[in-house]
Amino acid sequence: MNFSLHRHTIFLTLAGSQAHGTARDGSDVDLRGVCVAPLPARLSPFTLFEQYEGPLADDLAAAVLPRIRAHPSAARGLDAKAECVVFDIAKFVALCAGANPNALEILFADERDWVLETPAWRRLYGERRQFLTQKVQQAFLGYALAQLKKIKNHRSRLLQPPTAKPRREDRERNPVRADLERRHGYDTKHAMHLIRLMRMGLEALQSGELYVRRADAAELCAIRDGAWSFDELLAAAARLQQEMVEAVATASLPPDIDRARVEALAVALMLEASGSSIGPTGAP
Repeated sequence: MNFSLHRHTIFLTLAGSQAHGTARDGSDVDLRGVCVAPLPARLSPFTLFEQYEGPLADDLAAAVLPRIRAHPSAARGLDAKAECVVFDIAKFVALCAGANPNALEILFADERDWVLETPAWRRLYGERRQFLTQKVQQAFLGYALAQLKKIKNHRSRLLQPPTAKPRREDRERNPVRADLERRHGYDTKHAMHLIRLMRMGLEALQSGELYVRRADAAELCAIRDGAWSFDELLAAAARLQQEMVEAVATASLPPDIDRARVEALAVALMLEASGSSIGPTGAP
């Protein structure tokens, strides 16, 4: 990347546990956002920028740290690991159009968790419900079932530990999380995400709204801490899966996005931004 991320970022929000309301002391500070890459970066035959992933750049950090320090839970996590992912608007819109859960969580983030915003973002945010379609059912359920598969596979290893040399990820597991897994016989953190994803998808199908900051945060934290047995988790997941399948049949959401409307919005935002980025990449 050879342009100023700060100058071209139109939005940045807290994500993960900080945005769901499930953070605790020591939770990482995850930041997710959107930028509009300058026109030369889009037209160059030698670069293909889709996203930035890494630490907060110095100038971007200076812009958002005051709001992070004022956040009730994120302020306590600044001493922990902070990670930043910023998507170019073209990739971000494509992900949202496909009902990607991670992208939609950025688009529907609670305004209390925003740390950087611009008029361009407000314009996109105002059209956010254009991206809620019946694809939510397949996308959110798919992510949740992938979590369930991980839980089952990891449970098998917990119940019948392999005799081979431990894998790197096993040696580096958070000790608190590893202790919960040993005591309860499954990965309770993955279980929390499984239930959250299913509930968010179901709510979107039923209400036409995606609730990122969770009203059920206390219960989700309890699940993470092992409140449910493995059998209770499986029963809840099966019930939610069936409810999602039934909800899509009566959902008021359209089958797919209005492609022409969404494309026109994305192109307009890119063209407006390019007006201040017509020189060499990174130049005014």
